[in-house]
Amino acid sequence: MPGKMPEKITVITADIIQSRLARDLVLSLPEKLSRLTHPLVATTFSMSRGDEIQAVCRGYLQAPEVVRQLRFFCLPLRLRVGIGVGELENNYWSPNPWDMNGSAFVRARESLESLESRGKGVQAYTRTRTVVSSGNKDFDSVVNAILVLMDTIQDRWTQAQWDAIHAYERLGTYSEAGKALGIALQNVQKRCKAAHWAAVRQAEEAIRLLGHKLESESPPEG
Repeated sequence: MPGKMPEKITVITADIIQSRLARDLVLSLPEKLSRLTHPLVATTFSMSRGDEIQAVCRGYLQAPEVVRQLRFFCLPLRLRVGIGVGELENNYWSPNPWDMNGSAFVRARESLESLESRGKGVQAYTRTRTVVSSGNKDFDSVVNAILVLMDTIQDRWTQAQWDAIHAYERLGTYSEAGKALGIALQNVQKRCKAAHWAAVRQAEEAIRLLGHKLESESPPEG
């Protein structure tokens, strides 16, 4: 009887920039992260290994918006995010991602370490970046180019813009988002437009399509 095909996953691993300067904010994160849910997030967002955060999504980059949502829930803290695409070892699932293994975890770690090495000697606010590693250099080159542009846009978002985008994405209309935020729907629309929200969503959809293509064309590893 043939064995089960390895599960294809995306691992998101993040560390907090200058976490020691904001201990109270870091300590409040577990409760905030418990509210971050998504149909493709298969584990909790768990903190371990100091101030690192990790979660596992099903598929290859099928939920790129989760990285942006993670940044929102961690505000005003800033993150470096390493993304690994690959397989789950022995198809072993656990509610705690730190108990799991596989190539996606190794690549997420490599991505995060590459960001940490680049950030040395650079001021903290310029180090909010995202990198993906899949084992396919051409794929990584294209997706990382998109991620750099997205990071550059999001680094300029104000708290008001983050709030407007999160509310609009969650509730689906400017009117409902405005009610939730206590502002006019026109102001929600203006904030989303100023934040180039449409361009960010288009970029996230492009990453999703690229991830689907890679997943469908990738043979089992090993």
